[in-house]
Amino acid sequence: MLKTKFKKNKRSRNTLYLIVISLFVIQFFNIASSGIAADPVRTDISVHVANDMINNNTAYPDLLVLDVRTVEEYNAKHLYNATLIPLVGLEGRLAELASYNDTEIVVYCRSGSRSLQASIILVANNFSKIYNMLGGIDTWVGAGYDYWVNENETSIDFILPVFLVSLTGVIFVLVLFSKRRGKVVKTY
Repeated sequence: MLKTKFKKNKRSRNTLYLIVISLFVIQFFNIASSGIAADPVRTDISVHVANDMINNNTAYPDLLVLDVRTVEEYNAKHLYNATLIPLVGLEGRLAELASYNDTEIVVYCRSGSRSLQASIILVANNFSKIYNMLGGIDTWVGAGYDYWVNENETSIDFILPVFLVSLTGVIFVLVLFSKRRGKVVKTY
């Protein structure tokens, strides 16, 4: 086994310590940066940075917010002006996003997993400014940022009880009417 010996002089040891400490400092700043960090095409961002981007129309006038969840998840809650293209259909709908090829796209999902997959698909198809929102809409809501609910969708939780009460009322009226009709005595 080959062993490397360092001279036991103070200068060599100090140089080694300086290199190790420098590497730790560099690594610390890479991990601790709260802003943007990743490769030049796909960038992972926090919900705070995403919120700043979405609300800064001057710096990002053509920003696209892309939701890659399901229709049901989107209807439950979504970011304002988000475009819904579920991950399962993204590759087949890339032509719809062609005008955003050189524009910033913030991609999000529920927790960050599907948005990462979508970001990889977009990068592989030559989209150049992809921002993956870490933590997804769950972290967004947890941070206290606004989100939207699709008010056009009526929940089954509301429809079913109304239908059952209406049906019960109709049956009750029919039963009363039929009993009363049998007791009607005709007098002339």
